[in-house]
Amino acid sequence: MSSVRRFVRHLDSLALVVLLLAPAQKLGAQIILPYPPRRYPAPPPPSAPRILDDDDRSGFRLGAAYLIGGSVTAEKNGKRVGPLMTLFGWQLEHQFPTGRKDLPVPMTEFIVLVGGIEQGIALPSASLLIGMRQPNGWEAGVGPTITGAGLQIAVGAGVTQTLGTLNVPFNLAVAPGRRGASISFTTGFNYKRGS
Repeated sequence: MSSVRRFVRHLDSLALVVLLLAPAQKLGAQIILPYPPRRYPAPPPPSAPRILDDDDRSGFRLGAAYLIGGSVTAEKNGKRVGPLMTLFGWQLEHQFPTGRKDLPVPMTEFIVLVGGIEQGIALPSASLLIGMRQPNGWEAGVGPTITGAGLQIAVGAGVTQTLGTLNVPFNLAVAPGRRGASISFTTGFNYKRGS
């Protein structure tokens, strides 16, 4: 019987040691690893580099035009102009979003330009182009243009690059006339709007 009592006393002592060591073990684990391991959120997926949110590209334009066959408007005013001239103006545009960013966006552009200011003459023109813009920024359009020489057709194409919050367009347009053609290059910039 005494051996059973000794065994129970040893068991009680062992239980007491286990009860006393359990908090110490937890405390020791907290000292070794005071902070839980950090979990970093997954990086967001890369966004598309181009622009097809409801992004209005209206803004000023500047560039140059080359007139093949001369300027009928200048001749009507009794003036002569060189074939290469500067252009200054403004573009208004409206997009018709399709609701899908992977599809081209139909759009209209109204462009008013004045050429020849550096030669002491103002040669105005106004164009209404109807076209499409691809998700990567490439665009093309066609429509009527009116100048002092009358009504003609214009065809334009270009691309818009984004630099931070700026849109920077590069456009080339050709407007054949009765006596030649006008070839123009325009650029500009505006704040990226939309979202």
